[in-house]
Amino acid sequence: FDELISECEHGLQIVARFLALLELYRERAVTFEQPDPLGPLQVAWTGENDDAVIDFEEDYG
Repeated sequence: FDELISECEHGLQIVARFLALLELYRERAVTFEQPDPLGPLQVAWTGENDDAVIDFEEDYG
């Protein structure tokens, strides 16, 4: 996750990327792992649902 937000200049960009990750998780396109409480959040692409069409406008527009 640190790599995904490294270029963010504002807190709102970090929040938007995290919400996008949650949406991808809901669609089973990524998994999360956090071995230690409050430790680094590891995100991995599963490729399980590559054909999914994700419409962010539906939920956030």
